[in-house]
Amino acid sequence: MKKPMKAALLSGLVYPGIGQLICQAYWRAVALFAIFSAAVYYYVEEVVSKYQPLVDKVKSGEVALNSQALAVEISKNPIIIDHQLVSTLTYILITCWLVGVIDAYYLGIKKDAKASS
Repeated sequence: MKKPMKAALLSGLVYPGIGQLICQAYWRAVALFAIFSAAVYYYVEEVVSKYQPLVDKVKSGEVALNSQALAVEISKNPIIIDHQLVSTLTYILITCWLVGVIDAYYLGIKKDAKASS
């Protein structure tokens, strides 16, 4: 498999920034790792923090672990997620993923061109 395709697939399927590591663009790889990881962390933190009270009620036995009891509890105490934050984080994740794939592909092309000359 040629380097551009390998780099793009690794960034797209494994984790953004892996393709940059393959192409030895270390600062770009670190930047993509950091931005993508921070966005994933805040995304998960937002969701877990909102659902944690419900999980605690299920663990303590206040709410039964079945769909009907959970639906009743959620209707009494709705779980409100910050949609603007989640949307922003989603856009950041998608952008990092796309930038990682496209940049890795072009870095691979440059590496192949230098290797063949």
